[in-house]
Amino acid sequence: MDPVTQLANTARVALGPRAGDRTHSVEEIRAVVAASAPLVALTTGRAIGEAEIEAATRDLEALFVVGQGPSIRLQNGQQVPPPWYLGDKRRPGDWLKRYLQKLSEDGWAPRALEVLEESTLEVMELIDDPHRPGPWDWRGLVVGNVQSGKTAHYAGLINRAADAGYRVIIVLAGMHNVLRRQTQLRLDQDFLGFDTAGVSGSGGRRPIGVGMLPGPVLLVDSLTTSQLNGDFNRNVAKNANFAPGERPFIFVVKKNGSVLKNLNRWITRLPPLSRDAPLLVIDDEADQASPDTGDQGFLADGSFDEDYDPKRINGEIRKLLGAFSRSIYVGYTATPFANIMIHDERSAEDYGADLFPSTFILSLSAPDDYFGPLAVFGRDDDADSVGLPVLRHLDQTAEAWIPDPHDKTLRPTWRGEARVPPSLSAAIRSFVVACAARTARGQISAHRTMLVHVSRFQDVHDVVHAQVEAELRVIRNAVAAGDAAELAGLERLWTEDFEPTSAAMAPTVFGRAIRPVSWTEVAVHLSAEVDRIQVAVANGRSRTSIDYDAAEAARQNLSVIVIGGDKLSRGLTLEGLSTSYFLRISRQYDSLLQMGRWFGYRRGYADLCRLYTTPDMEAWFRHLATVNEDLRAQLAHMKITLARPKDYGFSIATHSVMTITAANKRRYAVERPVSYGGEGKIQTVQFRDTDNVIVNAAAIDGLLKELGTPETDPARPGGRGAASGLIWHGVSGSRIAALLDSVAFPPESIDVDGRRMASYVTAQLARGELTDWTVFVPAGTGAPVLAGGHSLRSVRRSPISTSDTRFITKSILSPLDEAIDLTDDQYRRALEMTNRILGEKGELPADRPSGQQIRTARGDDPRYGLLLLYPIDPANAGLAPGTPVYGVVVSFPRSPTAAAEWRLENSVQQRGAL
Repeated sequence: MDPVTQLANTARVALGPRAGDRTHSVEEIRAVVAASAPLVALTTGRAIGEAEIEAATRDLEALFVVGQGPSIRLQNGQQVPPPWYLGDKRRPGDWLKRYLQKLSEDGWAPRALEVLEESTLEVMELIDDPHRPGPWDWRGLVVGNVQSGKTAHYAGLINRAADAGYRVIIVLAGMHNVLRRQTQLRLDQDFLGFDTAGVSGSGGRRPIGVGMLPGPVLLVDSLTTSQLNGDFNRNVAKNANFAPGERPFIFVVKKNGSVLKNLNRWITRLPPLSRDAPLLVIDDEADQASPDTGDQGFLADGSFDEDYDPKRINGEIRKLLGAFSRSIYVGYTATPFANIMIHDERSAEDYGADLFPSTFILSLSAPDDYFGPLAVFGRDDDADSVGLPVLRHLDQTAEAWIPDPHDKTLRPTWRGEARVPPSLSAAIRSFVVACAARTARGQISAHRTMLVHVSRFQDVHDVVHAQVEAELRVIRNAVAAGDAAELAGLERLWTEDFEPTSAAMAPTVFGRAIRPVSWTEVAVHLSAEVDRIQVAVANGRSRTSIDYDAAEAARQNLSVIVIGGDKLSRGLTLEGLSTSYFLRISRQYDSLLQMGRWFGYRRGYADLCRLYTTPDMEAWFRHLATVNEDLRAQLAHMKITLARPKDYGFSIATHSVMTITAANKRRYAVERPVSYGGEGKIQTVQFRDTDNVIVNAAAIDGLLKELGTPETDPARPGGRGAASGLIWHGVSGSRIAALLDSVAFPPESIDVDGRRMASYVTAQLARGELTDWTVFVPAGTGAPVLAGGHSLRSVRRSPISTSDTRFITKSILSPLDEAIDLTDDQYRRALEMTNRILGEKGELPADRPSGQQIRTARGDDPRYGLLLLYPIDPANAGLAPGTPVYGVVVSFPRSPTAAAEWRLENSVQQRGAL
């Protein structure tokens, strides 16, 4: 063990027991490392200087300085299991304790362990008590991130469930044998504690993973194994002593119609006592194959015709849940587009309810150094969000090596030769340098992987494999011979590419644990590292899998270039992935996002990672990153407004080329245009921390003072009397845009995004619209406050929820205020149209126009907009008197020129729009 690693390990032991919240500052880590240096120097006989102390400190930063937010939890109001996970039940039991210990020994960051413990606890609170009599049947969804640790999370949930008393646990693990085996291997390590593929030399089970840790013997069994053909088998199951009342039983099965049908046939023949055992079904990659893609008809009353057979896999999953009197289904996915597009009222006779997550949705947070879509690509609605400097563009058309489209008969050539193009040659050399750099940094035992994903056709994979091997052979021979041109090219790659990239990433969270090394330190490892690299194909014809576990068992590390297609698109983890060469085209959000195997955690080598792809592909992934963040913002908004999954609709921004998911998975979704034109945006989530309240008040006061003397208590249109408050007319659109851009809105306030609204106003100004605004500050009956230097009484608004930093209301708008700028004629026409619509619906007439008709009337002249600034009584937000908590309402006129964003809406959102 090198002295830096030994120093880091010694300091880690010293840091661990001192953790209050189990995180530390960099200064504290450095002090503990420095204090540990003399002991390590004494025991190793090696001198420990400032360079070693700094390197060990950076190693430990990735463990003790990781930030991670809480999960976002949504539940279906009263239609959830009764509270049961209370008191001592919430504390980790024997199963979870040993799992958390294993993760800690595997090098998990303390904060990440805390979040795992907390978020699995939240799921347990949302599922039912395994000791409560049935019948009960629940549906939930856990949303993670691509390559972010979903398997680790559901392994934690399984351990908690076993502690609580769940006795039948079925994991639906992917569509391919290799993915099912990968999941079984993980659960052998993380839950079972023994190798299901065979027995030890003594004839018993060979302990592995959690089974190697001290503690009580925990009885558990598996009716599937980690062999490639170890899926569920009825003959094996018949001979098993299946007695779930005594201990947990786990099944790790493929999502395959025949396998699930056999499993269901075996279960239906079990005695009633066995089928009364509490069942937990974990559906990994729940958006793949699980949603029903069939066309279920409707009856005359608008309800579904339940005389219907769903598609095979979906139907077998629903039969499986119905076979037990007590069951809970928990789907896991990073791309929940298909799941939230399931119709929430869909049901069928003999199958029960569909798999819409009506009971709960839990969105997992990722650590701040998650190497994910937002970090790698940035957002396409924020010019300042540019992504990390790890992308390298290539010209797929000019190189003409892999054209798009192509078929299985393609034999890739570059300039008439059967060889890799220059871009792939550069990518392979980048991987060689990255391998050598990781060794120079002391990451000797770590796996290193390169991904080449250019085609879905297996015949093409074979040709690419031969060409990559040939190019690697050229590099290997040149390095071994000390070829001056090759070595100079690799050095130039280091100095012109790697060094600037490492310097740019050093100040970011991805710079943690990165040990600076020189080219001299890297170059000495080139020959050994290039010799170690293998080239492998991972597809349906592959007879062997990439077995990182076997390599670890043999105390070896793998360095491998993996070529493949569909098998690399879902679930398969490529350990230590640093270089990706990606040309594969998918025009579906979920499929393309899942193909991003380069997402995940790259602690200690994020600066060495490279993605070689086209500019178009970068733009597509950038759009997906934006969509992904928008969906999580919707989930956050649901949480803070106490909405339920069956009450709150989802909508997803569409794309001019890509589709969100397969057409048959979005059968009941509707695409609608969404624009700020004709919209009223009402802020319901306000900051209530003093800093943000003061900053926002200062920005608003600054504008109001610039506007000069207001009109006081203006007359309302339509003879409705006077309105209490201050009003300014003829305010320029540029001032409104500047204010919206400067006010801080909580990120969960998805309907009121200051930056987006400011951009819209600016765009419409260029079209001659939104040039003339009215600003109204309503007065109420609350405590006196100052608005732009003018005294008035604040408005009172009761919160539906509060937190340390948020103040949440149902609405801040007094409906008549939105009409404050209309003429009498506009007001009359808006009221007439409102009542005409109500009459057509058979409803009684209203005494005031609807917001939609107010904005339609204002659209007579789309130059005019309305900004309402509600000064909310600080006492309502639990704050000291003085500065109001401002709530913002923007009423946009209808506009013939407004650019529309098309969004796909699920069934719940469609009902809300009616």
